Amino acid sequence: MNIEYRVLEKYPEERFQELMDRNLHEQTVFFDLSETYQASDFPFESNPHKIKIGAYFNDELIGLSCGQAKSKNEFLMMISLVEDEFRNKGIYTSMLNKVLDLTESYDIIESHHHISNNPIIRIKLQNEFYISGYNINLYVGPTVILRKYNSEKLKEVFDYRVNKTSATPKL
Repeated sequence: MNIEYRVLEKYPEERFQELMDRNLHEQTVFFDLSETYQASDFPFESNPHKIKIGAYFNDELIGLSCGQAKSKNEFLMMISLVEDEFRNKGIYTSMLNKVLDLTESYDIIESHHHISNNPIIRIKLQNEFYISGYNINLYVGPTVILRKYNSEKLKEVFDYRVNKTSATPKL
């Protein structure tokens, strides 16, 4: 299977909406609350750094992964999905690797996942993400918060805070 990965400025609107509806909005786990958004919901800046990856098969968008900067040091992975018939073929992992390559300059990469989304949580844990908390999210319900630390100092502090090491971090 030949999958092409593209960094995009914008997803094709109609296809993006189809993917979102079929893979998120029509699932009982996700509620689309976009009509409730207000400008103050995005306090970092009005035009943050964004990354949009598209996975294409025969020139059709079959997967996507997008996110944006929360601050100059933190990047939030917001939405990732792969069409059902293309799952378990390494497409999500390939998109994740591309996002991680493009976010190396950020100290922290964060993502939130429904607590039952074990296949994706497992992939993230295998890619040096750590469980850093839990939350009740209006969009998807109970979530696991995962963080990857590109900053060795921050990773050292995290390891110390979760008793992974007894050595006091050298700050």
